[in-house]
Amino acid sequence: MERAHAWRLGVAAIAICALVAPSIASAALPSPKQALVVPFQSIGRIKFGISKAKAFDVWGSTSLCGVGTGGRDTCDWLSTDPTDFPEEGGVLELKNGKVCGMLMRAGTDARDGKLTITRLKRWKTKEGVALGSSLNSAKHVLGGKLVATKHHVTTAILGGTTTSTTKKVEEITIYMRGCTVT
Repeated sequence: MERAHAWRLGVAAIAICALVAPSIASAALPSPKQALVVPFQSIGRIKFGISKAKAFDVWGSTSLCGVGTGGRDTCDWLSTDPTDFPEEGGVLELKNGKVCGMLMRAGTDARDGKLTITRLKRWKTKEGVALGSSLNSAKHVLGGKLVATKHHVTTAILGGTTTSTTKKVEEITIYMRGCTVT
């Protein structure tokens, strides 16, 4: 009797791992190794108006989609590094199944407060500004500002929140009016 019970528990554990493993595997960073960040327009091949299915073709699939605070669909591609908060990753905001906002951010290591930038380190503007760049160099991308709006589209380049990252780019967000990435 104990042997049969132990066998059932082992089978149940394997079944649970099989169900959980795909979720963990799909919680990963966007797949492109490099991307051109174009303020007010795009991050790589992710542009305003492309469908969720096309976005998944570009960045890979994720199981981390849900209704965000704005009432729209929000999909996350996040690092699985357990020491980072927030995690390095990419986020897409979707309205009626189409991309209306996008974000890329570095992770912040909870142990030392430094930025974690792995796969996204080669996602840059034509001026070479990327996650981890100095905020001073980032200002040149938006005409001396870190947040600018043009034709109802906002681009925001944000600094880090720790002592060692306040003068470095931690996040770049591009969104249409009424579609703030949440």
